[in-house]
Amino acid sequence: MMDQGEEGDEEEAWLQLRPVEPLPSQCCGSGCSPCVFDVYQRDLARWEAARASKDRSLLSREETQSCPSKLSPETFLAFLISAVDRLTEDTYLVRFALPGNSQLGLRPGQHLILRGTVDDLEIQRAYTPISPANAEGYFEVLIKCYQTGLMSRYVKSWKAGDTAFWRGPFGGFFYKPNQENSLEQLPWSYRDRTRFGRLDQDLLEELVSTCRRKPFALVCGSAEFTKDVAGYLLHAGLAEDSYFLF
Repeated sequence: MMDQGEEGDEEEAWLQLRPVEPLPSQCCGSGCSPCVFDVYQRDLARWEAARASKDRSLLSREETQSCPSKLSPETFLAFLISAVDRLTEDTYLVRFALPGNSQLGLRPGQHLILRGTVDDLEIQRAYTPISPANAEGYFEVLIKCYQTGLMSRYVKSWKAGDTAFWRGPFGGFFYKPNQENSLEQLPWSYRDRTRFGRLDQDLLEELVSTCRRKPFALVCGSAEFTKDVAGYLLHAGLAEDSYFLF
């Protein structure tokens, strides 16, 4: 049996273990799944279950690893910074170490979430590694810094030997050649604006007509494709100074 004082101490101990709700600044706004708020709701449910059963072992989680070999979408993992190269006045190429000859394992179009702390405020931002998908033992991120950016202040403080925390990967749209032949195979958010088949005059006119402002088109492809599209654009009402042919 516990007296009232012991019960009060026990209650205070549980409250100290309660997950802290994230601040809006901790959400990168990229639509990640799970989002930092999803992780919070999961941890809160785990805490409530542990508290109800008075079993703190239910709160145990894997510890953050140094130079992990596998990413986690839910848990930030520590990665060692092996090199920081300042390419321009505001652009940095940063290399992060992976153990041995391991690979990061990202697919084209996927990104990671970086966590930083500035003035006691935790912030999170999304970045896409630029290193080759088959790079072994490292991955690289190219980061442009801004004068008023909070994450930029954090990145500018980095030096070789420091540690940064990442989670991921995120991004669920994968390109498979000659496989996306029906709208049902696409994420619902892509379906209304997806067309199958060859780009033709009718589709170009439809696209131009839905633009709120006069568009500027960039055309890249084979010589035949470029010539055809230029004609479609002229027929749709665009002047020659409203498109560029690569």
